[in-house]
Amino acid sequence: MIVFFILILFSGFQLFSQNVDRYVPEEVYFEDFRYVDFISSVRFYPDDSEVDYPVLDLQGNRKLILEFDDLQADNKNYFYKIIHCDYDWKPSENISALDYIDGYQENRFYESTNSFNTRKDYTHYQLRLPNDDVKFKLSGNYLLKIYINDDENDLVLTRRFVVFEPMMKAVAGIRRSAVPPYSASHQEMSVRVEHAGIYLPQPATDVKIAVLQNGRWEQSVKNISPTFIQEESILYDLQGKIMFPGYKEFRPLDIRSFRHRGPQVEVLEQLKEGFNLFLFPDIARTYAPYLFTNDLNGKFIINSFDQPAPNERGEYGKVRFSLNASAPKYKQIYVVGGFSDFRAYTYNKMKYNSEKQIYELDLFLKNGFYDYYYAVSDKDNQIAEISPLEGSNYETENDYLIFVYYKKYGGRYDQVVAFTRSSSTHR
Repeated sequence: MIVFFILILFSGFQLFSQNVDRYVPEEVYFEDFRYVDFISSVRFYPDDSEVDYPVLDLQGNRKLILEFDDLQADNKNYFYKIIHCDYDWKPSENISALDYIDGYQENRFYESTNSFNTRKDYTHYQLRLPNDDVKFKLSGNYLLKIYINDDENDLVLTRRFVVFEPMMKAVAGIRRSAVPPYSASHQEMSVRVEHAGIYLPQPATDVKIAVLQNGRWEQSVKNISPTFIQEESILYDLQGKIMFPGYKEFRPLDIRSFRHRGPQVEVLEQLKEGFNLFLFPDIARTYAPYLFTNDLNGKFIINSFDQPAPNERGEYGKVRFSLNASAPKYKQIYVVGGFSDFRAYTYNKMKYNSEKQIYELDLFLKNGFYDYYYAVSDKDNQIAEISPLEGSNYETENDYLIFVYYKKYGGRYDQVVAFTRSSSTHR
């Protein structure tokens, strides 16, 4: 449960205020969550691809990059802590930080840059993992906690990532669901785990899998029983079990320039104190036919056509989203995407304008390219539901990530022994 510690009403540019909405959970969420409103443009990706997922090979040379902006721009002392987790994303109980980290479990951020010549001041922070202070010794699920002044109670951000060691192989099959009534709306998967040379005395319990759509842990499919076990392979292919809504392709938003209108921008205002962008009104796509468009599968990139070095020189603008609705069918509608963790935070909640018969929202966004959906939720801070306003089609192109976990007899932690990424094919 979440309670509001502070509730402040904003006016004008909502995030220009130095006041803070802080969400204080009874316990730390071991998932992707943003606890304060002054943190923005949070991205977590491997150093060789800004649109890939935070996954590392234990023996590889890849690094993960976490970056975000502090809109209060007051050069805080940020610290981070890394926690090893089990298959269910709970802290691993039978190992210590000395077992899974070569270095220090808790460290300070050293990379930060103040914005330069921008209308809104901010401080950009960046962290690379592994680094001189932290190297990983074990595979598994990991949680990254970010907080202020070495005080874990002053938490601002949590992020999940995975380190794997390629001991086994996962092979994915993706198809249109054959389960009525989902054949027109859902995608279904089969997974074969190959473990050549590894003896598994109890394969049905020694090995587990987790399947994610577009990197979203909150809707992962887990705890699946195998349908067929051979000497060196395990098959998971039970109809209707590894199944996901296809949804629609994401709605695009190109705001890489605040000097010229992007294709989704109806009105662009350049003011002394900032930028206002009014997007063309959207409509619900619940029953709209499927239309293929290239997207980032929910992610976003920071980029600017106006200035070099967008991390420090990119501008922020107030972006007005609007969704036509003749009547307020849903109490709470949100604009969601990777920029909001697909979550129903208070800052991305729309309000119904009865005079215009439209839902509206002003979001404070940085120069870049964004994917977004309209979604509904019964209450704030939960994972928002996409299908009611966007619909779902089996043809949609989605990324699927498969992780294979192994806990051998007498083992003290859940290893991640295989990882693969597949894409549903546009038809």
